[in-house]
Amino acid sequence: MLNIVLLVVLLVELQADKLIQIQALWRHGARTPIYCNWNCMYFRSHEMLEGYLTATGMRQHYVLGQWMRKRYIEDNKFLSETFNASEITIYATDVNRTIMSAMSNFQGMYSNNGPDVPNNVEDSFLKPPNPNAEPDVDIGKSALRFNIQVLPIHMRTALTDIQLRAYGSPQCAQAARFQIENQHTDLVKNVSEKAHDTLIQFCNEMNIDPYNFTIFNMSEYMDTFYSSIYNDYPMPTNLKKETYDKADSTYSLTIALKLYQTWKQITTQSAPFFDQFFEYTEKALNKSQTSFKYVVYSAHDVTVQLIASALNITSAECMAQVYLGQEVQNKNCIYTYPGFASNIIWELWQDDTNNEPYLKILYNGTEMNLCNQNSTKCFYKHFKELINAQKGNFQNDCDIEIEPIIEYRVPIWMTTLTIIFIVIIVGFCFYGIYLYKQIRQDRTLLSQNL
Repeated sequence: MLNIVLLVVLLVELQADKLIQIQALWRHGARTPIYCNWNCMYFRSHEMLEGYLTATGMRQHYVLGQWMRKRYIEDNKFLSETFNASEITIYATDVNRTIMSAMSNFQGMYSNNGPDVPNNVEDSFLKPPNPNAEPDVDIGKSALRFNIQVLPIHMRTALTDIQLRAYGSPQCAQAARFQIENQHTDLVKNVSEKAHDTLIQFCNEMNIDPYNFTIFNMSEYMDTFYSSIYNDYPMPTNLKKETYDKADSTYSLTIALKLYQTWKQITTQSAPFFDQFFEYTEKALNKSQTSFKYVVYSAHDVTVQLIASALNITSAECMAQVYLGQEVQNKNCIYTYPGFASNIIWELWQDDTNNEPYLKILYNGTEMNLCNQNSTKCFYKHFKELINAQKGNFQNDCDIEIEPIIEYRVPIWMTTLTIIFIVIIVGFCFYGIYLYKQIRQDRTLLSQNL
């Protein structure tokens, strides 16, 4: 009987779909504030206005890393038990909090799982050349104490990072114009009208001049409050919970309203990310030697919001419909703000019956409907066709100017005149030398006659 059960289990495993690759995009963990508004002097005096990753943020990503380990190492047995650089590549924006979030995440994924030094290596080889440099006495054979695993993280400079920071003005010349236009649309007007009483109440309790105070100004305060709540910083005592909750519901959609209101803005600014995404999926499908099993992008809330919008699992429109109490057209709408450590995971599978690759997408661990259909499974070919059909031209739509390479040619007439001029100068030189010699010769003859 036991043999039959084992045989059935083996057959099920052999017929199971095969996981080929995973790619993950996440937001960094909780951080210090970035806006100088409420309690600014306190945060500034403690050098906390730089958006640094906090202990809370480290813990969030450490736990997310443990979740990834259980799913992809323990349950699916897709990745190696120990860190393998040939399986994983990690990208982060050139910002401390995203880099440290990636580090924290992989400590959770490979905690206490670092390598040991070889048995027969001399102790002197395990030390730097500095005098009296000695390891901890209890380090044992671990390369690093507590078997910590270090990992490489790749970054691009902010000005060139169009894959993860295409929403910025340095990367997209039209981004500033997009944002200005977005603040004067009918959608923003409707949301602002509903939020009017909340804005007034918020300003009264926070002792702020309500003149020209908008939902976007309030969202900056809410950003500071989120940092305070997650990190046990002081909160304003006069702000009532009811007011806070109303302001929070507005805050949930302000990023989308400010940055990604139109389909063109979404498809244009998400294009570079999907170019890189498909580059890695194609390598995995073609079994390239340079392919990776796990590709990571450690970025920001605006990055997650952009890509989720491009996947049509959220939008400024559907979030506004939820806020305004209207019928939501997009039934897959994620209407919550991408909070700290929010993540999107793409799983690339191969169907066992027809060998066709397909994708599953998880948002914060929940499988989402894909490809404009009521299914969490979308064949890769169809997914790629949809994304490529909607993808904007980042270079053209962002008005990125490429300076032309001009080949300067000297006109023939100028070359001819230059040669003639040089010949004349040389002729004058020789004539001068001749005159000088002639004068000397005449003077010599004259002195001899005298």
